[in-house]
Amino acid sequence: MTAIFGALSLGLSITGALYLQLPTFFLVLGHGWSHQYPMKRWIFRILAFAAFLLFIGTHPPLWVLLSVGIPSVFFWVFSLFNANPNLFVALSESQIIKQKSRVYPDGTQVVGYTDDGGMSICYPVEEMVMPRHILNDTFNGKPLLVSFCAACRSTMLYHPVVDGQRLTFEVLGVHRRNMIIRDLQTGTVWQQGTGEGMFGKLKGRRLDFHCYQQTTLEDWIKQNPDMFIAKEGDGIRKGLVPKKRLLKVLEKVTGKFIAPGRAKLAGLPLREKVWGLELDGRSKAYPISELKKETTITDKLGNVEITIHYNPLTNQMEGVITATRDRLNFQNHWWFGWKEFHPGTEIWRSENAG
Repeated sequence: MTAIFGALSLGLSITGALYLQLPTFFLVLGHGWSHQYPMKRWIFRILAFAAFLLFIGTHPPLWVLLSVGIPSVFFWVFSLFNANPNLFVALSESQIIKQKSRVYPDGTQVVGYTDDGGMSICYPVEEMVMPRHILNDTFNGKPLLVSFCAACRSTMLYHPVVDGQRLTFEVLGVHRRNMIIRDLQTGTVWQQGTGEGMFGKLKGRRLDFHCYQQTTLEDWIKQNPDMFIAKEGDGIRKGLVPKKRLLKVLEKVTGKFIAPGRAKLAGLPLREKVWGLELDGRSKAYPISELKKETTITDKLGNVEITIHYNPLTNQMEGVITATRDRLNFQNHWWFGWKEFHPGTEIWRSENAG
């Protein structure tokens, strides 16, 4: 019984400590594993504590007590701190300052958004978007969710309103090579790369996607001279890991490790940057390495003819349906992140030699 209770104590403590990381490696756990995770995690903590008491009650030899007890206590305590919302602390709109003065160098990478009224704002990637992963903002009276998945370099902007209810989000973890998040209003688990509710009250619903650009601050200002620049307010809670160290760790880990997924990743280099497009149930990836060979593209996705303009100097990607001039919404990903949720995607290739 000593071995059984000892193994239970250690196993349950480890599960509690790594609760939100487990779905990254064990896809069978699914999205439901992370649903209502605070309550479920406490169940594991309580069971681990009970198993530890039973383990002690069997009067194990001192060396067995220490070899099991020390790691069990360590992981139990670690479970109180090891939560992705504590590592990537989401910002709310009250914590985001919007100003017109330049607070970042011209070469700063930004995510730029222009609303239907022509007003623009940009968010610095390395200063805000990447270390926070989630920005719950409001711009010009319109709710806005700015999200970033370091695991697959996907930037997504959504309208975070469902059935008239404004949703705010926090990071849960990674599942299927992409970040999963949850809204604090209903607890629903969402896939960041698709905006789909995967488990919970709003399962099956989708957030509306906003068009954006990912370029430098200098280039964004040239296109939108009268625009706002987002900046974190002072005295806001930081993540468990300092920003500079976090960015270095993310760069090293994501540059070498790819989480398990379901899609086969043939077609392009795994970390090839692509602009992805969904239209009428079809999808196509436009590799940046190919886009650099052309600036104006006439293409077809299914039976729909589209016109695309790409600026290789600024990485700005714009397109319309040729017949109607309706604007197209492109998404920026690493190839494997796009392919995971678009397994049947086409790949555009330039006819120019380059």
